[in-house]
This record gives sequence, C-alpha cells and structure tokens, in this order.
Amino acid sequence: MDDDFQDRIQHILNEKKKEDLREQYGMLFEGHSENMPPQAEGEWLDYITEFERQFENAKQISVRERIGHPDVKPLAQIPESDLAIELDRILDLLGEHNIAIDFLHEQSDREMYRFITEELLDEMTDDIRIPGMVSHFIYEEFHPNDEDDITEAIDQFLYALFREQLKDPESMFCHSVSQENMHDANGKPLSMEEFKELVSGFYEAYPVVIEHSVEVNHIVIDGDSSTAQANVSWHAIPKKEQAVVKHEGPAEFKLTRSIYGGWDIIQASMPGWVFQKKE
Repeated sequence: MDDDFQDRIQHILNEKKKEDLREQYGMLFEGHSENMPPQAEGEWLDYITEFERQFENAKQISVRERIGHPDVKPLAQIPESDLAIELDRILDLLGEHNIAIDFLHEQSDREMYRFITEELLDEMTDDIRIPGMVSHFIYEEFHPNDEDDITEAIDQFLYALFREQLKDPESMFCHSVSQENMHDANGKPLSMEEFKELVSGFYEAYPVVIEHSVEVNHIVIDGDSSTAQANVSWHAIPKKEQAVVKHEGPAEFKLTRSIYGGWDIIQASMPGWVFQKKE
C-alpha cells in the first residue's frame, strides 16, 4: 500500500478511537492539532486510551510500594562522605520506576535525601503504569519558598511588561498578575480594564525597551500578603524620539498568594511608569 492509502486507513481508525473516547470518557478533541501525522496521532490516542482505562480503576499506593519497598538507610546513619552516593542510588531507583522529582530551588544533598526518604516515599499516588509516562513531584509543593517565589513573580511580571508580553490581555494572567484585587500606585482599587489601559499607555509611551534589570532587596510576608522593595533599571526609546532614556530607582510591589501556587502582583510602583489611574 502506498503512504497516502495507509494514512487514509489510519485516519479512519483514529476517528473511531476518538469516538470511543468521547463515548466512554467524555473526552473533547476541539483543541487537538489536525497537523499531527496519522500514525503519531494513532499512537497518542492509544496512550490516552490506556491512561483512561488504568485511571478509571486505579488504586492509591505509596511511592514506597510503587518502587518495591526498598531498604533505605536512615539519614542519621549515613556518613557525609557517602551521602551523595546514597542520594544517587535512591534517585536512580525512582527513575527506574518512572518517578521524577523537580527541585525548583537549590537544595543540599542532605535535604534532598531527607525529603525523599522521610516524606516522598510515604506520599500516595495513583497506581498507573504506562511505558514512557513519568510521575513528577515538585519539592516546593511540599515546602514552598515564599521569598524565592515572590522574587520570581516580580521578575516574571517585569520581564513580561518590558518584553511586550502583556500586549495580549488574555495572556496577562500567565505573568503573575492577579485577576482581582488590583490597585494603583496610590492604593486605589483598579479594575482589570483600567489595568489594561495603563499597560496600553505604557507601550504607547515606550514602544521600544532595550534592556532592564531588577534586584529585590527586601521582602515582608504577612500571611497571604507580601510587600517587596527592589531597585529597577530600564532603558527605552520614548515615542517620537530617537535617544535612549534610562529610568532607575526604587520600586515597590505588593503581592497576594495565588490559589494556583506562588504569588501574584496586585500593586506596583516603579521609576518611569506612573502606575496610577486617572481621576
């Protein structure tokens, strides 16, 4: 059979697989790419089918059970010289069973080993085993690092602002911007429409931003709210001008803890941009 004929046959089979997934699991395919080669799409649909089949009947087991109840040395009994070896051993064992751990911030070997052996191994997970599927655990979901997350939120917000990624209003909430409780530089409530207008005004006034830097130097956390001071510097070419101007000085940000993890900006004050709505 020629390739076109095989593709047509595979396409028919794929449509039947989609129909079965819709009927059995209520799956939607509206956002699915039609550019995927038929053979690759068939393999992907087989993967989804097997996942749904296992998930429907999956029981909860501990990570320890999933990797075969290995003998694990207590941290207190491991000499410092052997710690890296024992850490690699347990990480390799987890990897052999398709379990990965992500550490978003640097941790010591001692803390990584402690976390794995004293916390993660007792964590419950769905007993789903599909070749090529990796279960990921994130250390910071167990131990949030608020100061690093606040710094990251400010970095992300300013990067998005200066790189024109906030031009698309639909993408604003992907860049550490709160969907509610926004305020201007004077602390007055700010609707999202007003915030979008301020962003549009910034891009109109400074159509070209060349570079920027930010250094967060003081963070105060009060429950689910925080305030951060920083030094911000940015170079831009204002509208209808050819010379580069530099704005530099102290900035202040107020943030709230996000229900999705991390922190969101709710108020900003920085040199060169009056984050304040018109009266």
